[in-house]
Amino acid sequence: MDTTAQMRTLPRHEDPDDAWITWADAYPTFSAAGLHCRSMGLTEAAFDFVGTPFPLNPNGAVNGGIVALAVDQIMGVMGARIAPTGSMPVTAVLQVHYHRPAIEPLTMTASAIHSGRNLQTIEVVVHDARGRRCSTATGTMAVGTLEQRIAPAVKS
Repeated sequence: MDTTAQMRTLPRHEDPDDAWITWADAYPTFSAAGLHCRSMGLTEAAFDFVGTPFPLNPNGAVNGGIVALAVDQIMGVMGARIAPTGSMPVTAVLQVHYHRPAIEPLTMTASAIHSGRNLQTIEVVVHDARGRRCSTATGTMAVGTLEQRIAPAVKS
């Protein structure tokens, strides 16, 4: 799974929302986390959790660690969308509050709360099959250049 190659195809900040949806859905760790981007705007986006091979909890809920993995991936995509062209955020702080079991299908909405030159704050709300809020996540993303974030190409 080559995530570096996909990072090199990161759309420009000014590109249309459809380009960002296509990029997100093709990003290997995003799809491996069981996510599909339903809509993408400049500061808000919606996602569907379509499942992963990781087993459900005995109560039928998605494991909290998988929820955290999914919201972290969403924060990365939303952070990239709001970051200036040529930059990429990485997670500095991730806080997830679990309110009730996350019974599939899950929908997740991301909102950019703050977008500064060096730091971003993004919130992701997770809703369960009945539309109830089951988790709220907040992340602080540190913004740097793509060159700082992408591993150099390995020479053979």
